[in-house]
Amino acid sequence: MNRTMRMGAIFSMLAGAALLPAQPPAPQAATTVTGVTGTITQLNYDFGGNVQGFLIGSTTLLQFPPGICAGVASLGAAGNSVTYSGSAITASSGFETVQVSNFANNSTKATFTAPATSTTATAYGPTSGTLKQLNFGFDGSINGFVFSVGASTLYVSVGGGASSSLTSLLTVGATVSVTGTVAPPMTACATTAPAPLESVAATSLTIGSTTVVIQGGGPGGPGGPGGPGGPPHN
Repeated sequence: MNRTMRMGAIFSMLAGAALLPAQPPAPQAATTVTGVTGTITQLNYDFGGNVQGFLIGSTTLLQFPPGICAGVASLGAAGNSVTYSGSAITASSGFETVQVSNFANNSTKATFTAPATSTTATAYGPTSGTLKQLNFGFDGSINGFVFSVGASTLYVSVGGGASSSLTSLLTVGATVSVTGTVAPPMTACATTAPAPLESVAATSLTIGSTTVVIQGGGPGGPGGPGGPGGPPHN
């Protein structure tokens, strides 16, 4: 009897062990690859049918961050020779996935460099330059301008709803001193496409002898939803 009970307990333990979920494989450590050259054998697509990366040979997948100007497809095609660097993870099967940081197409000369990951805004100005072009919002109001400082061209945002006293001072060719903040651009662009202008969120502008302080400098965010209505009055 006791032997039967012991055997039953052993079988129960074995059955319980068999029901335990399989443990996932240990995550693979990333390694850095630099200046690797290969040939694109095919394009790789995301769930929306957009080109997301390239297969190099049969066991290496190059993946790019979202938001590349003109899309990943602008960087290469099957048959192109490319050189790349980035962070690679190799699966137990030997298949390697590379998150690309630098890429050069040796056939078409298209290139890509991953943008800075920092979103910390830094102080800008006061810096004097020339107003080159006005920028308009959907309602025709001035919401910024293109600003030239020496050989550099920037975009200065004054936000929506700029005061009439400010907009009357903003004329093409005017000398403007800009103070504000600037964040690094986050759009990853191939160098064959026009690069985005560095953007300054203005906090104050000085034009001639007039200084205008801009409340909440930079583009305004969308308004929040309204609260629920109260009960009807009898």
